[in-house]
Amino acid sequence: MKLNIKSCLVAGMFSLTMASCSLLGPIDDIHPENVLDDETVITDARSAEIAVNGIYEGWRAKSSIYNALFLRTGVMQSSSVSGARSFLTGDIQDDNVIVEETYIFLYYIINQANSVLAALDKDIKGLSEEENLNYQREAKFNRAMANFMLLRLYGEFWNMDSQYGIVLHDAPVRDNTPKARATVRQCYTSILDDLKEAEMLPVKHSSLGTVAMYYGNYLSAKALKAKVLLSMGNFDEAYKLADEVITKGADEGIMLEPVYGDIFSSFQSTDLLFYPYTMNNQQTVAGYRYDWSAGAGNTLRKIAALYPEDKRYAWAFDAENMISSYRMNKYQMNDNVDKVPGNSLYMLRLSEMYLVKAEAAIRKPAPDFTAAREALRPITDRAGFAADFVDNVADNDMLMTVFYQKYLELFGENFEDWFDMIRYNKLDGTDWVALGYVNSWTRLALPIPRSAIAGNDLLVQNP
Repeated sequence: MKLNIKSCLVAGMFSLTMASCSLLGPIDDIHPENVLDDETVITDARSAEIAVNGIYEGWRAKSSIYNALFLRTGVMQSSSVSGARSFLTGDIQDDNVIVEETYIFLYYIINQANSVLAALDKDIKGLSEEENLNYQREAKFNRAMANFMLLRLYGEFWNMDSQYGIVLHDAPVRDNTPKARATVRQCYTSILDDLKEAEMLPVKHSSLGTVAMYYGNYLSAKALKAKVLLSMGNFDEAYKLADEVITKGADEGIMLEPVYGDIFSSFQSTDLLFYPYTMNNQQTVAGYRYDWSAGAGNTLRKIAALYPEDKRYAWAFDAENMISSYRMNKYQMNDNVDKVPGNSLYMLRLSEMYLVKAEAAIRKPAPDFTAAREALRPITDRAGFAADFVDNVADNDMLMTVFYQKYLELFGENFEDWFDMIRYNKLDGTDWVALGYVNSWTRLALPIPRSAIAGNDLLVQNP
């Protein structure tokens, strides 16, 4: 990767590993205290489990990309985070701290996954062959998710024929060997290859017998794959896979919560498909502090105003019942570290599969508006809409209705709204600036960090 390897790993390592000694450390000659390298970290079944858990815990590291993109899409009103305002104006430069921080953070997870894969490529004491394979599949699930996020942030993910993909790594980075960017098509192939392996993962259960959706499994892998296929423009397969997740999820006890707010009242919500593992019991996260003190952003308020019957926006910003001092009810769990409201980190939810299914049904070569309405209906029913709401939406209004419902369903969670805006613009010509939903339409792909360019002479900048 183009970022100088030592500077990348040192920065990422010290920001990510100091919170827990369980993280697998760097793979060059830097050996901070309490971090094991990939030659010694996995010696038995227990150390293998700890190393794999360390990959998941990497997702809990602080990254201000959330504040930045919530601000860009009008979900958040303002942000004091350094570098975030540039996302609002679209004047995002290659030395922006968030651009570099996020790049390091995601490649760190990839490097952790690759280190675990390298260490598991042997017989491990007390670890069966199937257990070893499943740990490898979990590592590949995390690698696929990180590569997909990198591609959508730093690459032209909307153009399968683009040369502007990302740098792919399938082995631990041990030196600063220059490497060129893969094409977008190559990136998608790599991501799908990893997910094909991850689709064989069983669903794990906690000691209490509840489903442990903080680990990758076949449902979370298929859900992520459905999103990848939607991004690629393979709408028939995205539709089928989203439907499969909904159907098979029910067999595992994964189903829509009857009450929207209950999704955020417990980490055992039946709506969850993936929320990354941490070591403490509450699954809370100290690193994510979003700037909700100023309230909802202009775009979120505009879209919510279109649907006064919608319970989601009203519930999330209900001042009388506000639990969080950050003024957003989606983040209401107590944090054991500093006694302030903690943040859930829900990266995949079942609700999103209904919305992926609905959009894919409309975009298929043979559009199926009936299927789209039936996929959307459980989401709107739960949100408080009239039972015949979806029946009264005209066919030519269905795509934007799906967009609005997805925006209202997932706002403030995983910045999916930005990638939706890009897709709708590229496929449908939707002018988000003219609609007053974003301030500018530049830098759809973030610039590759300047420090990364300086460390890799084969890495070219985005146009």
